[in-house]
Amino acid sequence: MIGLQDAPSTSIEGNGATYVTGIPLLELEEGTGQFDVRAVRIGPGGVSADHSHSWEQANYILSGQGSVQLGDDTHKVAANDFVYVPPDVRHVFTNTGDTDLVLLAARGPRV
Repeated sequence: MIGLQDAPSTSIEGNGATYVTGIPLLELEEGTGQFDVRAVRIGPGGVSADHSHSWEQANYILSGQGSVQLGDDTHKVAANDFVYVPPDVRHVFTNTGDTDLVLLAARGPRV
């Protein structure tokens, strides 16, 4: 068991990412090795990496507000929203608020 406040964090850079920190909670080599779970903290004015990948990603917004671009569509997001990203769909989260945008991301299967 681990709390977000106790988990180590890593700066996420590249593909346009600014003010983004990843907080791994379950790594691929743990559990079944088919998916991972992490919290992502995007600071005010920050943007996640603009990217796509071959696996699904399920995101639950824990706090803050912002937007997510999924392919060509942009949607507002806030605490308690759920965002599903299908495989191979370009996506990027942007923090439009004045507090951290924090989301819980489950990614997989990655076999």
